[in-house]
Amino acid sequence: MSVNLVDYHLLYLEKRELVFSLSDGPFKRYFPKDSIGADQKKDLVSAPDKSLVGLLRQSVPFRITILIAKNGTMTQRGLSEVLHKSPSTVSHHMDKLIRAGVVVRNPSASGYALSNPEKIERVLLAFAPHPDSLTDGFLTIWEDLHV
Repeated sequence: MSVNLVDYHLLYLEKRELVFSLSDGPFKRYFPKDSIGADQKKDLVSAPDKSLVGLLRQSVPFRITILIAKNGTMTQRGLSEVLHKSPSTVSHHMDKLIRAGVVVRNPSASGYALSNPEKIERVLLAFAPHPDSLTDGFLTIWEDLHV
């Protein structure tokens, strides 16, 4: 589909209050408003969670979040090694995750932990990335979390 055709259909859905859009830097993200057939239109995702979903749709922040959820606490060096990313790249993404309230520094374990594991798990389970969009090894991490 062309970008113009996609824009047309998204605008159509938004005008009929079936989806809600949120600008996130250079991106515009769309979220469902209600389930099919519902009498009342309502957001399925709370306002604070919408930006969280947008952040966790990005590959590196998503992978970091999954790794920390799986392991409990991880150091920046450990994340860098597992992700095969430079320490500065991991640091950049950790800063975004800290600002979004996804992770916190855990001084006792000298690493990072999820700030609110129940909330993060709820958002991840509700809006898991589509398997076709996952890179090699990415699906394994996701499936390991559910075992």
